[in-house]
Amino acid sequence: MSEVLVVAKTRMQQGRVCVGAHDLADFRSLRLFRYDGSRLKAEAGIDVGDVWEMHYVPRPHPTPPHTEDVLVREDARRVRREPNPVALILRRETIWRAPPELFDGRLTFSSGGSAYVPEGGPLPTRSTGYWQPDHDLTLYHSFDKPRYRWTGGGDLVGIGYVGVADPVPVIPAGSLVRLSLSHPFPPEGDQRGFWLQVSGWFC
Repeated sequence: MSEVLVVAKTRMQQGRVCVGAHDLADFRSLRLFRYDGSRLKAEAGIDVGDVWEMHYVPRPHPTPPHTEDVLVREDARRVRREPNPVALILRRETIWRAPPELFDGRLTFSSGGSAYVPEGGPLPTRSTGYWQPDHDLTLYHSFDKPRYRWTGGGDLVGIGYVGVADPVPVIPAGSLVRLSLSHPFPPEGDQRGFWLQVSGWFC
């Protein structure tokens, strides 16, 4: 039985969510799936900051860089709230400070300033992580989808937002931002790859 801290929830299709977490024993990064391999439902009642007791096993045949996937048994149960997840994350995780550090420096930038890892690689060692930017991230919309504009200059301009919480106008500099990489997108084209996303933030 493991104690697991929930740190992110992102929207998926058909009322499903992707739930990011850490095993509190070694702080390994996890992405939680039901034991049959399906994603959790949005109404599952699992929230950022919850600590759960659960049995899990690695998901068979993960596709890099999405190697954090685990299958959770149905007897999982919520045991408490973590009063200060930020302090815990800062103490136990490597925090990226500047865009060149993100995902092992593997990001490539589109002509519009969106970041992605090309499907053909080289691939980073993980598909989730934390960034503490020294400039604000400001909200805008593109094709009716929320995005955050990086105000620090350079190649990185905009990052899609996929969290379940309502987006805020500004994520202040110094916030702890949870980042993730999408599954390969688009289905065809020269820029098929794993696209950079904001999954959530802690102020």
